[in-house]
Amino acid sequence: MTVYLARTYVIAPNRLREHNEWGKKLVSLMKKQPRLFLGVESLQVLSHKDEGSAGKFTALWGFESLSSIEGWETGFREIPEEKALRAEFMKLIVPGSYSVCILEPIKKMTRNTKSPLRVGKQK
Repeated sequence: MTVYLARTYVIAPNRLREHNEWGKKLVSLMKKQPRLFLGVESLQVLSHKDEGSAGKFTALWGFESLSSIEGWETGFREIPEEKALRAEFMKLIVPGSYSVCILEPIKKMTRNTKSPLRVGKQK
């Protein structure tokens, strides 16, 4: 099962446009240098929509395993492009708002959502 690295942070309302531009730079780096993202299965950026949390985001990185997270983090920090992106990112976030955790699934449930009967169809 996929293991997730969740990074949660808050962007000041006046810096949201800069955050979007920063995200485009990250995507560009992912396309230009895919070898830097080996082990990354997915990336989703989620916006929190609860009261009083405008500008709160969670970047959810999916990896094959816990060891692939550790290897990726170590190797990625050594490249100049990453250092520049990280420095730029740290200037955008509200101080003290950054947190990181690893989410490891313990059980996966799948559900068939198809209705057995179609509305309006008679036997």
